[in-house]
Amino acid sequence: MNRIVVGPEGEFSLGGENFVVDMSEKDRRPSDAEAFTIVKNEPYLRFYELLASSFSPRSILELGIFQGGSYVFLDKLFKPRRMSGVDISPKPVASLLRYVADMKDRFVHFAASQCDREILERIVRDELADELDFVVDDASHTYEQTKASFEFLFPLLRPSGIYIIEDWGWAHALGYQPSDAPRANCIALSNLLFEQIMLMGSTSLIAEIRICKQLYLIRKAATAHAESPKAERDDESGSIFDQILSRGRKWHAI
Repeated sequence: MNRIVVGPEGEFSLGGENFVVDMSEKDRRPSDAEAFTIVKNEPYLRFYELLASSFSPRSILELGIFQGGSYVFLDKLFKPRRMSGVDISPKPVASLLRYVADMKDRFVHFAASQCDREILERIVRDELADELDFVVDDASHTYEQTKASFEFLFPLLRPSGIYIIEDWGWAHALGYQPSDAPRANCIALSNLLFEQIMLMGSTSLIAEIRICKQLYLIRKAATAHAESPKAERDDESGSIFDQILSRGRKWHAI
């Protein structure tokens, strides 16, 4: 695959579609008939570009659609058989709806929470044919919701599948340190990363955790299917994190 060439205004093309990178904090460019807006700068694009050189998922689930640029980018880059995505916003993106309407086995859901187990289960079972290979979480970036999605979806991820969580380090950025900063009273998302590291040390479920500045990758172990996905799905009473071994010491989130 040819290396993605990003222009001076953040513009690039991939698979016949045009994209514009917009990392502004507010009033971001809406996607239109000319180009999809994508909130991923060049380090993000290079990470996914490199990953695509060695990873070929059969299906992708994206949590957090925004203007659809990331959805289309991942679709064009990885070329899965099936792809679906959810977004909490009740306002559909017209250009994305047109895109999926012209494609086979491509689905999007607006006004859908990343924590809605019923919707996620239906997506994995029906739209992705129980072949969940790749999850990209670029949704709330909150500890509680991101953890809830992981608790439900990771057991459904097929062996050697990959789960990515973006923007994990926001609580450690300079702008988030004042007591009146955004999310000042929220639990840091990095706590989830720490818990997943402890889960990897305590079980054989996780083969690797690869941490980058912008995101981190969790690869499920190739032999992590001691229980069938259906058996894990039917057991809603516990949490995957109950398997952490911590010598009886309590974990305190920041």
